[in-house]
Amino acid sequence: MTPGNVITDRICPPSYEHQRRYSPNVIIFGETGAGKSSVVNLIAGEDLANVSSGAAGCTLDSASYDLVLSDAQDRSHHIRVFDTVGLNEATFTQDDYLKAIEKANELIFELQRTGGIRLLIFCIRSGRITSATQNNYRLFYEILCQNEVPVAFVITGLENERSMEDWWTKNAPEFERYQLHCTSHACVTATRGLHNLHAQKYEQSRNIVRAMLLQQTSNGEGSSWKPAEQTGWLIHTAGRLLKWVFQNKARRCRRRRRALTMKELVRFLENSFSLSPSDAEGLASKIWEMRQDSAGPDFVKREVDRNN
Repeated sequence: MTPGNVITDRICPPSYEHQRRYSPNVIIFGETGAGKSSVVNLIAGEDLANVSSGAAGCTLDSASYDLVLSDAQDRSHHIRVFDTVGLNEATFTQDDYLKAIEKANELIFELQRTGGIRLLIFCIRSGRITSATQNNYRLFYEILCQNEVPVAFVITGLENERSMEDWWTKNAPEFERYQLHCTSHACVTATRGLHNLHAQKYEQSRNIVRAMLLQQTSNGEGSSWKPAEQTGWLIHTAGRLLKWVFQNKARRCRRRRRALTMKELVRFLENSFSLSPSDAEGLASKIWEMRQDSAGPDFVKREVDRNN
């Protein structure tokens, strides 16, 4: 190789396709109504994600978006964002649990294929911290990503605050009290409001979130995380989630719902994961055992709506 070639290799920026292929993966999650899709659109600067107050979806279902952000030096940075449905406690059934296992496996496979997870963004609507807030944090940060991926909080719904950042100053101790920790945060509004009433705060919010994203994802390709072994990861995730399902079953309903059985789990794994009966039974057995494991993170009990 000639010296000229060496110099050229150094000064040529990576191709667009290379940057896109090795984009850091970012998962955006939160409970229904927290404004996940609105935050995706805020970052993108255009309406990419469908925003609907009636859209819930299946837990861990996701849609990905390839975004290109510019830094202060006008350099382009490619980021892939996964808009991911969080845990909706009030309506979570055993069928939802089975779908969530399938979606979790699909999500982690795609993340492994594209380099792992660089950052979690937890969208939280301003207000009190609920069991749903805590359990979404447990599911994504502690269980799904095994405490290995940095998490940033994006607090939404702050358009009526005189200073959006003041909200965090006042409420940060409450997050610490519930052991909800983050590496960075952004206090934002994800709506322009009627007749663009909040347009100025909206643009300010976009700059804040983009700056946070660039800071958190510019650590090099080697800093992304992915599970060492997908089957073990699936057992851990599915077992922890199953434990929560059993702890909280039928607390909202007057009639007791029938609990998921081992045979149903085996049959689901056979059909959805294309496993042989013996392999499905072995996997189901390990998931079943994991739900009785007292070690590791657990979900908190769901609050009961006393009006029902």
